[in-house]
Amino acid sequence: MHFSDRLAAAILARRSVVCVGLDPDLERMPPDLVATYARQVPDLGVEQAAAACIQDFCSGIIDAVAGVAACVKPQAAFFEQYGAAGWQALAAVVRCAQSHDLPVIVDVKRGDIASTGRAYAQALFGGASAFGAITPGLGADAVTVSPYLGADSLVPFTGYCAQGRGVFVLTRTSNPGAGDLQERQCDGRSLYLHVADLVGRLGAECVGDYGYSDVGAVAGATAPTSLRAVRAALPHAFLLVPGFGAQGGDAEALAGIASGEAAGYVVNASRSILYAGEESGTEYRTAAAAAAEAMRKQLGWGS
Repeated sequence: MHFSDRLAAAILARRSVVCVGLDPDLERMPPDLVATYARQVPDLGVEQAAAACIQDFCSGIIDAVAGVAACVKPQAAFFEQYGAAGWQALAAVVRCAQSHDLPVIVDVKRGDIASTGRAYAQALFGGASAFGAITPGLGADAVTVSPYLGADSLVPFTGYCAQGRGVFVLTRTSNPGAGDLQERQCDGRSLYLHVADLVGRLGAECVGDYGYSDVGAVAGATAPTSLRAVRAALPHAFLLVPGFGAQGGDAEALAGIASGEAAGYVVNASRSILYAGEESGTEYRTAAAAAAEAMRKQLGWGS
């Protein structure tokens, strides 16, 4: 089944375009939860205890938002900083989300050529060969990739679209420095629009039954004009839209970008959902579910 079809089905089933970013930060997690795993450091070691804590936290968030979110987006760096134990925790979080039929977009921003790119893709999607067997890899449904090295750095990832995986290419990102390069003029057009053209070419041969390509674009809500330009360039691609909430993007920035039966985009929010209970004092899972539901309604969805 095409990744784009699974994402479209999740959006329609939950009536939601909310993507919950999983950026687990020990310093912002519930103190009681952190204390529980801190006590296990003498037995487990610091990396293993930290990884177990973020796995527990993220799994709790997933359980809480599973009926409201269309997908989740774990940021790999928050797991990788705890070494092999962190990577194992990330794999467990991926499985947890998939058990709820939530598509998982692993945010890694990879991009490299030839055998290196293939090794990155196999680590994330699976398929590495060893001793006559095939390794499962992380099992991600989709990943984010960087286009800076050009088309041949993306092909190791987009090749997996034939196996039901998806790819989101950084196109016009949400961070303050995005314009340093992405808005630069090249042949009379902004560089990010040339990237959008590349996304369109790479995704032309992997379109699902809902009419969306399995190769999508990352385009931030903090630059609404550019976001709409990306949509105009990619009418059949899913857009992953970061920058909503804590970074300053709002629902008005999304005007005019819907495309097709399942909207054709998902909007990511991380801190505003993960740590919604900080100010209210509400239990973190209850607060996360409420924040995700409030975001769903703010974006014009819901029952």
